[in-house]
Amino acid sequence: MSWPEVELDPVVRLRALAAALPHAALEEAVIEAPFARVWSFVDDLERGVPQFEGNVKRLHVLRREGERLWLASEAPLGLSFRLEAVLRPGWCVMHTASGSVQIGMAARAEGAGRTRFAHFEGSRWLGRAAGLLFRGFVRRDLAKLARLAEDAG
Repeated sequence: MSWPEVELDPVVRLRALAAALPHAALEEAVIEAPFARVWSFVDDLERGVPQFEGNVKRLHVLRREGERLWLASEAPLGLSFRLEAVLRPGWCVMHTASGSVQIGMAARAEGAGRTRFAHFEGSRWLGRAAGLLFRGFVRRDLAKLARLAEDAG
């Protein structure tokens, strides 16, 4: 007898990951733009992410080994972080070396010319209160990404 195999799309996987992080705020949106255009903002971490992620002023790839990356991030208020990331089509997760800050983004095509995008942010430093704080940030980021991707068409 063999076990059945189940494959989860990136958005469903991100929901499952966020559910295991009680301090993370997860939001989703359907963006009226094709997957390739939407994901191009994430895939180009250094130029794309600072355009929609309000808590990132600069992002620099320090090292890349296949889908694993090491990043330096600077926030608008001068805070800086070193992050480890996994980046592949439709999937990007990042965390600080200590694991105190986690970020996730996932996307999948949804119908003709539309993309479902999920995003979470969280910080163990703030505990469950982080979810309340980050929810507003994540909603803002999703709205900005939607405007950028839709306007780029």
